[in-house]
Amino acid sequence: MTQTVQVPKSNEQNYLSLAPLDIRSTRPDRYAGGGFDMTLDQLAAEDVALIRQVYGAVKRMYDLWLYMSGTPNYRLLREELALFAQKSFLREAQRIGTHTRTRSTQVAKVVHDIRGGGLTSLTGYAQLIPRMQGIDDEQFIRQAVFLARDHAKMMRNAIPELDPIFREADEGMKLHHIDEFVAKWRGFVFQLSDRAVAVTADSAFEGFITNRCLETSAVDRILYNYINNAARFAASGEVQLTILPVNGGTVTRWVVENELYQDQYAWLKETLDLNLEPLFAGGYTRGGSGIGLSNCSDFVAASFGVEPDTAVSEKYLGAAVNGLTYYAWFHWPAYVPESADEPVCDCGH
Repeated sequence: MTQTVQVPKSNEQNYLSLAPLDIRSTRPDRYAGGGFDMTLDQLAAEDVALIRQVYGAVKRMYDLWLYMSGTPNYRLLREELALFAQKSFLREAQRIGTHTRTRSTQVAKVVHDIRGGGLTSLTGYAQLIPRMQGIDDEQFIRQAVFLARDHAKMMRNAIPELDPIFREADEGMKLHHIDEFVAKWRGFVFQLSDRAVAVTADSAFEGFITNRCLETSAVDRILYNYINNAARFAASGEVQLTILPVNGGTVTRWVVENELYQDQYAWLKETLDLNLEPLFAGGYTRGGSGIGLSNCSDFVAASFGVEPDTAVSEKYLGAAVNGLTYYAWFHWPAYVPESADEPVCDCGH
């Protein structure tokens, strides 16, 4: 397992000052991870076909990994990954939702996460294949497999009927340790159109964060939105993810930070006067849809039993700029097992 880290005091104080330390849940029960989804009949048949095509591709890659049962054929997996770099695949994936003339806000949010999420990272990763010379090839392929796994889970979270049998399995009790999230992101490299962006990940929290795959996919729908955004605007070519315990360790604080380009800082200053709360209500964007962060508000609010506008105003999630450093954060309740025999998910292996 990943070792708990000691966050430098100066950085820790920055992270702790972003929001109150007494964040707590008002829910009588734990949020299971669902509720922000749609049905396929809300989309045109052409969009449904594209969704099934993408889901089949990401699930097939992880299924192949599992089928190899600990002795993976990396050459074969690399060939499978090459699909995600094909221009025809990328073009079709980005057309999801465009055939549906009238879309509700909820459908637009689901389409956003299906077209983004792990797929954004996976397609960028796949485009690195021609440059790979066998160095760290196994680690490279392993990270790609887990991107595919995550995106398949997020798609099932967003459209339960897409794969009802596996969706039901996602709902089963299986604990997920914080190490699973840290290991996935530590050392990850985004390959964007013109540059590479590296992710550093550390956690001062040690323990379980979710108690089922469905809840994990909800956290991933938040985290991928945050990190994808940070990578787009990372002036230094680096994104930092830090997880800290607050409120006596009952809650975790996830902070994603990146250095801004001067023009991005100027846009935030001119558009929002650096009051970034409106970003989480949707409608404000620079080159995007403005939907992703409002999705995050929905999930965080549900996990704590508050309304999305309350979650933003009371800093359950938010963003701030200090100098040219952009901080985006959200909270998620830690999970304390109720018995020693609760099963731990092995989907990170």
